[in-house]
Amino acid sequence: MNTKRTNMGRLYVWMYPEDTKKSYAGWHLTADRVECARLSEAITRLSTGAVNEPQVFAVSPVTPTVLAVPNNRRERARSPKELRVALAADPRHFSLEERDDVLTIRVGSGRLEELRKNVIGITKNEGDFAMGPADGKRRARDQALWFWWMLS
Repeated sequence: MNTKRTNMGRLYVWMYPEDTKKSYAGWHLTADRVECARLSEAITRLSTGAVNEPQVFAVSPVTPTVLAVPNNRRERARSPKELRVALAADPRHFSLEERDDVLTIRVGSGRLEELRKNVIGITKNEGDFAMGPADGKRRARDQALWFWWMLS
């Protein structure tokens, strides 16, 4: 059974479907403190085995203020309606898949702490870096997950 969270905070996930700049390729994520804490807790529950089912979060439509952080306001951005974080069998696995307005992050046990730290870093105004597959191969444009801080 999936655990769906009510969206008391704000979680933003977006991509630039028409962007031609390599620096903006992939998916982008930021959240307020409430959603960062909830996302971090869900990742911890997956890591400890307290839950095995995907953790589900509502995504807010991206705003001009959010787009101001990566300074790419001129490009059209689109957001899924939902984010799912699911455990992958391979401990080093990391992938992003969008289907039916849902973005699923599949992450192995060996990468969960990296993901959690990146989410917590948002609350410390850290960002402008991406996480992706660890196989050393050049990643597809849609397999990067960028983290951004929030403007007050």
